[in-house]
Amino acid sequence: MDLMNGQSSITALATNASEKSSSSESLSDKDSAALKKSFDAVVFDVLMVTPEEYAGQITLMDMPVFKAIQPEELSSCGWNKKEKYSSAPNAVAFTRRFNHVSFWVVREILHAQTLKIRAEVLSHYIKTAKKLYELNNLHALMAVVSGLQSAPIFRLTKTWALLSRKDKTTFEKLEYVVSKEDNYIRLRDYINSLKMTPCIPYLGKRLMISSVLWK
Repeated sequence: MDLMNGQSSITALATNASEKSSSSESLSDKDSAALKKSFDAVVFDVLMVTPEEYAGQITLMDMPVFKAIQPEELSSCGWNKKEKYSSAPNAVAFTRRFNHVSFWVVREILHAQTLKIRAEVLSHYIKTAKKLYELNNLHALMAVVSGLQSAPIFRLTKTWALLSRKDKTTFEKLEYVVSKEDNYIRLRDYINSLKMTPCIPYLGKRLMISSVLWK
């Protein structure tokens, strides 16, 4: 299951909002005007919502999409077929949820107006990822971590340098859990350890399907 369909859009954003050599890292006037226009009369500050609220709302949106997936959509690898929208519509919708969350993370970080705010937004999403992990929403956890690991965000060295040691340690622990090493062995082991505890698993690239209990 390809979960990175938004990569080209992310790259385009990075071109317009790449990290500047100066400490301000400000967006261009043109980009700033476009951002204001996109929100029309409504101004939304991503930092005004707590990580707990973000994690909870993301999970509430993910759950019905996940529950709608039928076993045959996965066993037939229907999402990889030409007729995926008819053979695996719910799996495709679940993939779309992943892309939306991952792109949202990248977009909000790159649209920050200053280096300081950008670091605060980055820290906010690390805390959100931690809350998603605590809620066992591994699908959204992977989406947020993937956004933070993407090239446009990873290369913001001055932004990462402003993170607290606690945030850096938290992110390193989350990266360890969702590592691709040995076909995501740590993530699969974690799901198996949950036993009957509810969770929303990560189903990307034909992973862990055998670990999912369909109810």
